[in-house]
Amino acid sequence: MSLFLCSILLLGHECGHFLTAYFLKWETTNITFYPFGGVAKFQNDINTPLKEEILVLGIGPVAQMILYFFLKAFPFSNLHLSLLTTIHYNILCFNLLPLYPLDGGRILQCLSCYFFPYKKSFQIIYSLSAFFLLFFLFLFFQTNYLNFLLFFLFLSLKLYQEKKKIHYYIERFFLERYLKNYSFKRSKVIKKEEDFMRDCKHLIKVGNHYLKEKDYLKEKYESEI
Repeated sequence: MSLFLCSILLLGHECGHFLTAYFLKWETTNITFYPFGGVAKFQNDINTPLKEEILVLGIGPVAQMILYFFLKAFPFSNLHLSLLTTIHYNILCFNLLPLYPLDGGRILQCLSCYFFPYKKSFQIIYSLSAFFLLFFLFLFFQTNYLNFLLFFLFLSLKLYQEKKKIHYYIERFFLERYLKNYSFKRSKVIKKEEDFMRDCKHLIKVGNHYLKEKDYLKEKYESEI
């Protein structure tokens, strides 16, 4: 019964991500389920508006909450109702932890992109994720509860795999801006490439003159040919 309830809640959670992404015309590449969560992968631009990405990430937990209250209306026994509630809040709290690439970590990274450069946002979320991973390890040594060790190992592996992709993400971030025309409301004057932000157009100060973002990226990529 616990496996069935867990599967239903996880399905509702990931369907929330999928349906929101579908409505926004994102392409879903795959959805992977794990015993304590799931990960939906999308083929969307890195320079997609932040509000869209936060919406896609946030609707998953919201959909799970709606499904949970819907299931509570069924005539469960007290034991099964207690089991449903325990599983629901375990999945919800786990996925909202500020750990990358869980929903909570990805939402936090998106929020940090409003205030910090894109590259810096990775440094912030990776550092915070490492702190919480060490906390899981500490809990394991304090309680000998095996699940804490499994969480630590699984999430450490996922974080390591994501960190290996950071150069790919950053290069794709710049290449999208070079190849496509985006319309951003915010603008910012910066001095170096590492200061590029999401949802923001830039004017780059080079010595005593300024370059528009497109001109700067054109120089960057044409010089590499």
